[in-house]
Amino acid sequence: MDLKWFFKIILLIPIIVHSQNREFKDRGISVEASTLILFPYDFRIPSEHNEISETSTKSKILGTSIHLDYYISKHFAFRAGSGYEFINQPKIDYIPVTGGIKWVLNDTKESLSTSFDLGGHLGQVEKFGVLMRIGVGYRFVILKKVLGSFELCYSHQNLYKTFINQSNQKVDYHNIESAGFKLGIEIY
Repeated sequence: MDLKWFFKIILLIPIIVHSQNREFKDRGISVEASTLILFPYDFRIPSEHNEISETSTKSKILGTSIHLDYYISKHFAFRAGSGYEFINQPKIDYIPVTGGIKWVLNDTKESLSTSFDLGGHLGQVEKFGVLMRIGVGYRFVILKKVLGSFELCYSHQNLYKTFINQSNQKVDYHNIESAGFKLGIEIY
């Protein structure tokens, strides 16, 4: 059953790409605002803190971001962005600062796209940790100069924050791997 759906989706991609006829701009700047929800699936916590790792299954990373994209062609853009994100359990908030690239599959407004962002964290953390995000998505027309987007994301981040738990032990959170999705709009 799962294999049938996979092949149906694969067969739909050429139809979607072929049926688009509205061109996107050649080059220039666009602004992209998005909301993000990620579900961490791997907290690397020292083994002596098992009671904390059991609660990490309820954790979510929520946030908003603004990216400035500079298209050097219809297919390729350099991007820089920042925003605000927080983890609900354990409570950590931070400011991600990233730079990256965006690749659009074809030269129409409605298209499949990929993104790669690399940066780090500022704010209520002990030191600057590495943040890497990879996304695969689809953008579509909302209004004449406004595009909407849906993107599936993978994230790996080294978030340096120390907590003192109830038994007066220090708990450090460092590597967090997560997956989720991003919804956004792009104004060009």
